[in-house]
Amino acid sequence: MASNSVRQVPLLTLLLVACLVGFSFIPEQFWSEYELKPIRLFSSIEKNSKPVLPENPALIADVSEEKEPDSVTVAPKVITKDSGLVASVPCPKGQTCIEDYDSTGQGLKQIMKALAEEAQHKPVRIAFFGDSFIEGDMLCGDFRDTLQALFGGKGVGYVPVTSPVANFRVTIRHQFKNFKTYSVQEKTPGGPPLGVSGYSFVPEGNNVVNFKTAAPYGPSHFERVRLFYRANQNSRVTYTLGKNAEQSDSLAGQGYLTEHDLHTSGDQIRMSFGGSLALYGLSFESDHGVYVDNFSMRGNSGWGLLGVSESMYQQFNKLQHYKLVILQYGLNVIQPNTTQLGWYVPKMMAAIERIKRGFPEASILIIGVSDRSMKQEDNYISFPSIPYLIAAQRKMSQKTGVTFWNLWEAMGGEGSMVKYVNAGLANKDYTHMKYAGGRKIARLLTRAFLFEKKKYDQNRTAGTTPGALHKRPGTENASHSDASLTVRNTATKRDLSGRKPESVFR
Repeated sequence: MASNSVRQVPLLTLLLVACLVGFSFIPEQFWSEYELKPIRLFSSIEKNSKPVLPENPALIADVSEEKEPDSVTVAPKVITKDSGLVASVPCPKGQTCIEDYDSTGQGLKQIMKALAEEAQHKPVRIAFFGDSFIEGDMLCGDFRDTLQALFGGKGVGYVPVTSPVANFRVTIRHQFKNFKTYSVQEKTPGGPPLGVSGYSFVPEGNNVVNFKTAAPYGPSHFERVRLFYRANQNSRVTYTLGKNAEQSDSLAGQGYLTEHDLHTSGDQIRMSFGGSLALYGLSFESDHGVYVDNFSMRGNSGWGLLGVSESMYQQFNKLQHYKLVILQYGLNVIQPNTTQLGWYVPKMMAAIERIKRGFPEASILIIGVSDRSMKQEDNYISFPSIPYLIAAQRKMSQKTGVTFWNLWEAMGGEGSMVKYVNAGLANKDYTHMKYAGGRKIARLLTRAFLFEKKKYDQNRTAGTTPGALHKRPGTENASHSDASLTVRNTATKRDLSGRKPESVFR
């Protein structure tokens, strides 16, 4: 006679609860080491007060040294070549400016020089790495559209062969089937080398991928398509442009990352591939202007950047010549009471250094973590741990000599995510933006970016060079109308496609 297993249910339930309670006391760095979120069984009843300030200045900047956003601090300086005199260039009041920790004070020189001298006759590329905060071309799409309206360009830039958020992205329509995907998160052994985005793809039988422009959310057509692949022996790509006849090109097997220019234009392309290939992505573009390549990966803390070899970054850069690399991470690092970041900082700094070596021609901009809220009793409050991570991100920027932008402060600081949710700009997970919220963040980033462009242009005209800056830019009482002159003057300009960037500056 079979035993009655119902009697075992209470025992199994008690065992499960005991395991969950035990897991709740495991240190957070244990879960972070494996890219997992910590289990906090009692998070809804724990007291969530603001944490004590960091005690280890070697790893994290002292938050107590930070001033309020509207206080007066030291501003960036300009050194005149002729006289050697130093003049202040204050950050406009009410704006969060980019902090430059390059030893020369010229951390954004590469991208600003390229915009001034190259964008009118060749592509100027920006690599935007991030987590789920930018997936679906959130934020990136509006940032790209504004820069293209100001400096030219037509196309969304790099798109992977497949994507887990293809149905969510609105700037290009993307369908695919029969490709095997490898990524830094899955860590499948025996796969091909991972590409710049952290993914690689192997075509299987009857594979097909289709891309179509998505006006008005993206460009109405593309003028050039470039394919990135790796093959040890020759293969083929078959493609159809719109309703035109099918074409076929040979793909040379050279054993390293290779670019194939399809020399095509239109609003839709359908492709299939032969065997013996590792595919990475395609770039939709024209022969000039600005392109912002979205390299988002859900669940990535930034450590995923180390999953791509330095050699692969260098190979992509040899073909793309990026002038700015943006790193936006942090949402997958913090929990409400994450105050010790010694487990995270060294590895993330190693990732930043790898990016610097992989893209030696590029300026580097680290974007601080956004606001994130949790429920406490009947209200939502910001994670008390956010200032700790921002301090760590600023300190990493200082130590690696790159630029930093405090997104949390730009959003409004503590409690800002609740305001975004209430205004319909963010989702009710109190973590991720809606497209309208992404557009607002893009506006804030673009203003900070264009302020740096204005300073660069002024220095260039006057024959001056920025001096070293190691302190946070201040918000001295400057003329807001003068500081926003670039924004207002460009709001009425249109590029050849008829777009103008006024929506970003409303």
